[in-house]
Amino acid sequence: MVDIGFREDGARTTAPRDDTPPTWAPAWLRPALDWARRHPRLVWTASLVAVFLVLTLCYQREARTVQLDADPAAQALQAWQMWHGNPLLRGWWLGDVNFYTVELPMNVIIEMVNGLKPADVYIGAALVYAAVMLLTAMVARGDARGREGVVRALLGAGIMLAPSLVYGTRVLMQGPDHMGTMIPILLMLLVLDRAPERWWVPVVVGLLLTLAQVSDPLATYAAAVAVGVACSVRACSEVARRRWPPKERWYDASLVVAAVVSFALAHLIIARIHAVGGFYFPPPKNGTGFAPIAEIPTHAWLTGYNVLILFGADFTSQPMGINVILALLHLVGVALGLWALLIGLRGFFSRMDRVAQILVAGTIIILAAGVFGTYETSPVVGAHEIIPVLPFGAALAGRLLGGRLVKPRLALALAVGLACYLGALAYNDNQPVQTPWHQDLAAWLTAHHLKYGLAGYWESNVTTLDSGGQVRVASLAAGGAAPDAYESDAAWYNPAVSTANFIVSVSWPASDVSVIRPGVLSARFGTPTRIYHFKEYTVRVYGYNLLTRLGAPTIKGLKLMRHRGCLVTVRPVIEWRRHRGDGILSPCSAPARWSPSSPTGTSPCAARCPPMSCGPAGR
Repeated sequence: MVDIGFREDGARTTAPRDDTPPTWAPAWLRPALDWARRHPRLVWTASLVAVFLVLTLCYQREARTVQLDADPAAQALQAWQMWHGNPLLRGWWLGDVNFYTVELPMNVIIEMVNGLKPADVYIGAALVYAAVMLLTAMVARGDARGREGVVRALLGAGIMLAPSLVYGTRVLMQGPDHMGTMIPILLMLLVLDRAPERWWVPVVVGLLLTLAQVSDPLATYAAAVAVGVACSVRACSEVARRRWPPKERWYDASLVVAAVVSFALAHLIIARIHAVGGFYFPPPKNGTGFAPIAEIPTHAWLTGYNVLILFGADFTSQPMGINVILALLHLVGVALGLWALLIGLRGFFSRMDRVAQILVAGTIIILAAGVFGTYETSPVVGAHEIIPVLPFGAALAGRLLGGRLVKPRLALALAVGLACYLGALAYNDNQPVQTPWHQDLAAWLTAHHLKYGLAGYWESNVTTLDSGGQVRVASLAAGGAAPDAYESDAAWYNPAVSTANFIVSVSWPASDVSVIRPGVLSARFGTPTRIYHFKEYTVRVYGYNLLTRLGAPTIKGLKLMRHRGCLVTVRPVIEWRRHRGDGILSPCSAPARWSPSSPTGTSPCAARCPPMSCGPAGR
């Protein structure tokens, strides 16, 4: 039955639903249309899946327009090890974001199907971006139905539809990054938006927040703190107005507790992973304090420019022509996001809905961190750190402006803008495909039967991935004298399980030339037996295992040294004084040796380094 109006006495009148297929449909199509009218939920779900698959294909093609570099290659190698018997990534030194609970498990599934290939990074980036865009559309829709619900969803998705070339594609589609962190955050917002106010909702919210924070510290500010602030405002506003705590405020108070508990639980999980010998990842490289006052104007300008990059409106970085026109078109998305944020700020302390308040709080916190914090604010790098601003701004635009755009004239303007964004996506997908960095080096090393060696960071992991694991290149620091304890595995530098006999250096770009210095190589490793010059590469081949002469890296309070042939950790005295009274060696828990032909591997360090008395190793 459907409502068709009101009687004179005010009662609703109903009539049977008309499920007759439209007369304009051909006879062969009418059974399918009739089935679709009787099963609207299934049709809606199938449509979402179809859109998701099409967008994934489009974004995979766009991701290939940017050269793959060493950072996402490292996560591909980590996922490969997780699949081949090292789920805790024992022995790995990661960056300040570990991606352990979101992107890495997804990469494991991709590599189980596709193998270890550069395409894994493109597939993962496309899946993540398409998922975030559709989740943003669902959050933007809110509880609206009918035409307004469609307009809200299209507005939220449309703003994210076509990332700009150059910087936008590099930031949003270069493999694992903060974009994947948005998946559990947006799922958390959907739970708050759609679920009834029951006791189990704060539990689910806390679990999703924990999942996001274990993977990425940025989730603490973008989600946990935002939930705490928004729900505290909601809980306290009634108390201030009515002078007594209303019973219905328990729900917001429980969400605040869930956010606080999620922060503690995330740190407890990471500490437990360390305690059992899992991966080590350092705190944020730039810290979490405040920037000097003199730097704040520069930070503000660069943060604004990074917002333009995220929304695809960075017209100053685009080559003249159609790219600039498309970037200027994306300024509409920036304006809509800013308009929605201003509306949200105006109504933040009133009875705005809970999800919108969280979106406003998260956006302001991230922007404030970019302006006043110690984040890296340079273009591209700085845009990575404020990625939540894009889906949050798009979702806010849909929730707060969608109702205003339902009017016929404005809806027509929205349709024209959406068509332009679709054209921009088609234009991006037709740009030339870029080969991954150092693919030529991987092919050359394979052809010359050089299987394991050393190089600077930007030539290491990506060359290993380019070769499909046939060649392994570990990264060096200190001019080539020591291992680089960043996105690398300690076992790669252990002479008991690995043998390296060549070093690669480059003549350009200038930023990479200084990483490996010939003078340092000569002093540390002596004279090579052969030297090859290939394009910008210089390959020095030696007649012995270079790992026997490598120094030990230092990692922010963790000093590594060799003990009976294995890399072990020396804890600083100040850390151990509470427990032991002196600094001692941690036991060797070296990871299993990895190779594509030996999925499970062995751990010879277990026999070479007997356990000591200091308890489980911390990395």
